[in-house]
Amino acid sequence: MLSCSSRVCCLFGISGGIDVVGKIESYNIESSQNRAHMSAITDFSFPEMFASLNTGRDSSDRVLKTIIEGLLAGRFQPGQRVVARQLAEELGVSIVPVREAIHILAGEGVVDLTARKGARIRGMDRDEVAAWWRIMSATAKLGVGFAARRINRREDNIAKLNDAMELVRENAGALEPFQYLMVLLRYHMSVHDVAEMPQLNEASRRLGFFFWAIFFPAYIPVREYGEMYIRNHQRVTDAIVNGDPVAAEAAYQYHIDWTVALIEGQRPDMSQPWIHGS
Repeated sequence: MLSCSSRVCCLFGISGGIDVVGKIESYNIESSQNRAHMSAITDFSFPEMFASLNTGRDSSDRVLKTIIEGLLAGRFQPGQRVVARQLAEELGVSIVPVREAIHILAGEGVVDLTARKGARIRGMDRDEVAAWWRIMSATAKLGVGFAARRINRREDNIAKLNDAMELVRENAGALEPFQYLMVLLRYHMSVHDVAEMPQLNEASRRLGFFFWAIFFPAYIPVREYGEMYIRNHQRVTDAIVNGDPVAAEAAYQYHIDWTVALIEGQRPDMSQPWIHGS
């Protein structure tokens, strides 16, 4: 299991973070035709997702990472001011790279810049989280459909998808909610790989997934519904493996609607079939 004591460990793999080797060895991946892929999908630092934020300037990039890590670790809370001079002193840099990093994150929707009030971490209410989920899931549904259409283009596609699904199954109910959301993101990145649409990964980053996903656990009891996450993603996986884009998209649409219902406050009985609008 992940030896991750905080969200920042899970995302950046810093000290005390993920035991990737142990994690890989804990899975039955003997049938996988590409073990390097398993190593990649169990790396929850997501370096490829944040690469495009890099400025190429060490000081600015260090400030960016500090703010993102602080946000995910709970150091920065919604509505909290980001004090540029304090960060500059802490990191031993001038005020210039701190301001650059803050403006980059403002462009990403993470920070609000207000005249005479400075920079503050954005907050999100239930309606905003639901809206962003609908937007994000539309891109995920696109990937699911193309993955089903292209599942047979490469010999290792089925093994890749099954490995990613195993992560979803293995970790349901075992991780902190935000950490499990990162497992689900890795699943979709594997789907995007099968779909041959890496642009969807960049879309996820540009849509601010890492930021608004922090607010998910406030509205969804992720651990309580772990079994349903498994069922929903297994249906999607089966449809993709069978090369049926219509069924794959329908299965994922069901998951979209079910998730919206949870965000809006419904608490379906997992022993009973959930019907949209019920």
